[in-house]
Amino acid sequence: MAGLAMRSSASRGPLAEAATAVAGKRLSICVINPRFVPSNSGFDYALPIYPGDKRCHTVTGALPAVAGMVPDGHHVELLDENVEEIDFEDLRRFDVIGVTGMVVQRQRMIEILERLKPLPGLVVVGGPYVTVEEACFEGLCDVRFIGEAEETWPQFLRDLAAGRPISARYQQAERTDMTTVPKPRFDLVKARHYVSASVQFSRGCPFRCEFCDIIVMFGRRPRTKTVDQVLAELDAVRAAGFRYCFLVDDNFIGNKREAKKLLRGIIAWQERYGYPLALYTEASVDLADDAELLELMCLADFRQVFLGIETPRADSLKETKKVQNLRGDSLLAKVLRVRDAGLVVNAGFILGFDHDDEAIFEEQFRFIRESGIAHVYVSILTPIPTTPLHERLQREGRLDPTDPPVLFQPLQMSKERLKQGFQELNARLYAADAFFERMLRGYRESDQFRARRAAVLARMPKPGLRARLRQAVANATMAARLARVLRTAGRLSDLGRVYLTYWRENRRLGKEAIGLGSFLIQCALHWHFYCIVESQIQGYAPSFQPSRLPRREPALEPARPRSLGA
Repeated sequence: MAGLAMRSSASRGPLAEAATAVAGKRLSICVINPRFVPSNSGFDYALPIYPGDKRCHTVTGALPAVAGMVPDGHHVELLDENVEEIDFEDLRRFDVIGVTGMVVQRQRMIEILERLKPLPGLVVVGGPYVTVEEACFEGLCDVRFIGEAEETWPQFLRDLAAGRPISARYQQAERTDMTTVPKPRFDLVKARHYVSASVQFSRGCPFRCEFCDIIVMFGRRPRTKTVDQVLAELDAVRAAGFRYCFLVDDNFIGNKREAKKLLRGIIAWQERYGYPLALYTEASVDLADDAELLELMCLADFRQVFLGIETPRADSLKETKKVQNLRGDSLLAKVLRVRDAGLVVNAGFILGFDHDDEAIFEEQFRFIRESGIAHVYVSILTPIPTTPLHERLQREGRLDPTDPPVLFQPLQMSKERLKQGFQELNARLYAADAFFERMLRGYRESDQFRARRAAVLARMPKPGLRARLRQAVANATMAARLARVLRTAGRLSDLGRVYLTYWRENRRLGKEAIGLGSFLIQCALHWHFYCIVESQIQGYAPSFQPSRLPRREPALEPARPRSLGA
């Protein structure tokens, strides 16, 4: 966790007594990550289609990181509820039970903490949610860890083991020096149940986006690990058996100089071991303005990058202080440059800014379609506690936490219209034809993208017969599982037909066509997004029928010709 927490000591006696009870012993520690509610970024509905027994897409970095901070001599176990059920009776054997979690996990965090109350171990809580809304955990735990905990968490454990006094609340006086962060314990992670590992290179972001809690928690001066630290973590990820790794920095290029140093180290590491890891990350849109960064990321085998585009409307970007998206040429030109450099662009979009009127839904749709971004994550603006946005809306008397998913009063439309527009936009974007049209058009129209990916592929070792057979079996498994899922849901005839149509369209590219395995993964991911859209419609507007989701988007005017830097 970026921070860990326990229940109110009043219900269990002074904390000093708890410390005395375990003095001088080897501590037994369990760290729990609560399950996530299905969401766009979790890929929950795609997981059953993937080969193997995948139960969660990405390892929550807090788990191996917190385990890595435990002082030598103590026993630690990791429990990810996204991978395995919690046996609350079994938790009685632990001296310390830690619960971490993000804002999106808040409800399940509270449920778990309620279940932990009768247990004898000390219950501690940390992570992003307790950091931004500490008051919610009063009476639910013994100790709270606020913010980063590289110093406070191991000191707490040392004091507890030695019988020294411990506190009910910990918060570091200074931000963590990232060059001192211990290596995460990926050896404790059940790697076979995940698609991707996660590694953190930096914390902090130089920008001032009003809605973002990252600069509140980690500051505006990016702090980075050394190249050797990150390479050691990639060694551990590789040894654990992962083939994909997410660099979870909120802005990988917050410190461009250090990012370039790391990328050169990763390129050498990939070449040394035969490119064992495919990488992806998040970055600010100004990535498009640094050709050297783009080239290094492609050579290091970064496959995808998530960009926080938020909105094509300039007034909304100014309002939220996302000025980095307004500098230089257009957002569309920047997206195309990143793509042409050999990176698949995924992007986040937000609805509900004060400058958003009802025309924003069509404006967002047209921008996304023209950009050719297949994987888009559209959300309603969320005023996270501690952020400048939350403080401003509170001053203006516009907060309303009683009516999710719109937790505030919009200026230029009603809450109901914002929710309806959100549903309709997502339904249009993830109609099967719309999704695959964007994906194939973005791939087909960029000769530069295909050439750069082919150049990186040429640097990699050629797969042997055994590897090719494994891939063939994996492809057959995915195809069979996809067909079974669609048939069970009653969608094989309509969605299956669209998938097959676009596979044939893809095959027209000949030798440059997207491979069968990659295409099947896109089908699985589309199915996931499609299911999320249906659940949104059911949850927010029960009168809507999921079967009414559009199957085909009416044609728009042809997009203008695009070229590098256009």
